[in-house]
Amino acid sequence: MRVSLVGSFSFRNFSAVARRLVAGNIPKERDVHYRIALLLVPFLCLFFKGAVPAFADNSGQTTPNTPFMPMMGAFGGGNNQPFSPIRSGILRYPSQGHALKGDSSFCASFRYNSRPPSSGPMTDTYIAKNDLPEAGISPCTLVNVIHRGNIVLFYDPARLTPDGVRTLHQIASVDASPEGFLQQQKLGYGVLLVTAKYHDPLVLLAWRRILPLSFIDRIKVNLFLSRYRGQIARKS
Repeated sequence: MRVSLVGSFSFRNFSAVARRLVAGNIPKERDVHYRIALLLVPFLCLFFKGAVPAFADNSGQTTPNTPFMPMMGAFGGGNNQPFSPIRSGILRYPSQGHALKGDSSFCASFRYNSRPPSSGPMTDTYIAKNDLPEAGISPCTLVNVIHRGNIVLFYDPARLTPDGVRTLHQIASVDASPEGFLQQQKLGYGVLLVTAKYHDPLVLLAWRRILPLSFIDRIKVNLFLSRYRGQIARKS
């Protein structure tokens, strides 16, 4: 099948011109095929050069000056899919709904399909401040917080370095003002710290998404926040 580009020029003509160029038999300047070939060659070189990935997983590496994705990215999160281009390690759970309950005692007996809970019954309550122990927070409260789009970071300070703990506090929302801290959670852009003991020293929680980390992998943390922070649970 001949595909015409300009006038009578075709891919077959281009091949003929290319063979003449390789053989050293250069056509005259008036040859329209030659001029079109000159235009196409640089374009084809750029096209087939290939793309270089912008980011890579730094798991197990301590290489400095690693490029990080913006913390927030496009506000409002994504489409409920794990981020790429890295193998994220995100655990995805089926939705258990987000029924609002008047009494948190119901949540204590409810069987959530993940720990920490990533969906299910909730109450209209919020986390008072950073660094509260998980045992002192109702699962109904956790579900309500992530349902609005907030991110909760569960961490074990005993298994992280002092620099790592400081890094988490730099990421977290400021809780100096109780009212301001509450408003951040209501708007759904809070990053909250909760002390807990899980298999991994750091566990990130969003709506129906959990990311356990054996160390503070800044690329994965930033990508998780960029992807899910502000992502309000609607129908799921």
